[in-house]
Amino acid sequence: MARIALLDPDQATGKARDVFERVKSYYRMVPGLQRALGYLPETTDALWSLSQATVREGSIPEELKRVFFAVTSYEVECEYCTAAHMLALRRERWSTEECVEVIEGKPSPRLSDKENAAVDFARVLGRRPAAVTDQMVDNLRAAGWTDAEIVEIVASVALMRYTSTVAVALDVPLEKVMEGMGRKLRARP
Repeated sequence: MARIALLDPDQATGKARDVFERVKSYYRMVPGLQRALGYLPETTDALWSLSQATVREGSIPEELKRVFFAVTSYEVECEYCTAAHMLALRRERWSTEECVEVIEGKPSPRLSDKENAAVDFARVLGRRPAAVTDQMVDNLRAAGWTDAEIVEIVASVALMRYTSTVAVALDVPLEKVMEGMGRKLRARP
């Protein structure tokens, strides 16, 4: 159960209702994360717009960004966001086992060496941004990532750290469709 009352989209008014309608047109429902943030409709609107822009902007495919999101969520111990992005990967035909393996740190055979290097970087960045070193960024460049793409990776991880913080701190409950998604994941040490 959430630590706060989640707003009921059917009872929302004004800006909150407008934002909920935008979110609902995408998901066909209003997820608990947006219902929790709905008390701040301008923030909810800005976060929704930022989320959509982060997924769409740049040259990194959405599927790889979803991997960054799932890995980051796991690193910051957000069951809600980890499950949500595992579900998104499942819709891209990833098996649960493939999701679990990449989230827990194994290179994915579905990804290139270049992409796996970016996932490893996202994992470190997600866990502890201050742990990123010049050498890590140089290694990304050596793997073929441009500076613009490195910024794109960082922006993707930063977005997920923000949303995960909200979901964890407010104890946003899993959506029904997300239940059991992370069951095979090991607990973070």
